Amino acid sequence: MTLKVISFDLDDTFWPILPVVLRAEKLTNLWLIKNYPCIEPLLKKEEIIPIRDELIYKNASLSHQLSKLRSMIVSELAMRAGYDASESKEIASKSFEIFFEARNEVVLFEGVKESLENLKSNYSLGVITNGNADLKRIGLSYLFDFVVSAEDISASKPDPEIFNAAIEKSGSKAEEICHVGDHPINDIQGSLNVGMRAVWFNKRRQEWPLSDIKVNEINSWSELEYSLKQIT
Repeated sequence: MTLKVISFDLDDTFWPILPVVLRAEKLTNLWLIKNYPCIEPLLKKEEIIPIRDELIYKNASLSHQLSKLRSMIVSELAMRAGYDASESKEIASKSFEIFFEARNEVVLFEGVKESLENLKSNYSLGVITNGNADLKRIGLSYLFDFVVSAEDISASKPDPEIFNAAIEKSGSKAEEICHVGDHPINDIQGSLNVGMRAVWFNKRRQEWPLSDIKVNEINSWSELEYSLKQIT
């Protein structure tokens, strides 16, 4: 069956995410320390991780809502530092904007924008993401017909629910959609499990870990259009 829709993962498929998050967290922490110095002793993993785990234990849906979870963690840190509830919420809100601005200052892998613009003329394009990137801020939103995020539906890849939501939004059948992503389980196995096609973006040239699944693999964005033609 002919492909009509190409869906994409974002983090580590369009851009490397680790340096982005590390920079965003550094800028956020510097801002917090400058403006609310009482929080500084609490900005440690041994303080943050238990708070995160407790929040998710009390409300499991937060594991899919990264923006809300991050704000709630900062609010809790602020209260533990001695700020009242109202001020803590304000600190959390302001600090998240610092983080979110930096989180969306990404450097695209070579060929991403050019490939998307070429594909747009032949396919409907969509996004299926567990993350909280803002495509409008990044400047890519005009390329996509739909976006499905874990935050929107409280389900994360590889859960079939998020892929089925994307299938519904696309208006196409599962077998008419190819999902492109970097994660063998979340992206490739997850999409194949609901009947979609898949292309593994393996920039780091890792060994494919799932011996029972045959995968279409690319190592750079310049290979994507050719790989998709082989599927159709």
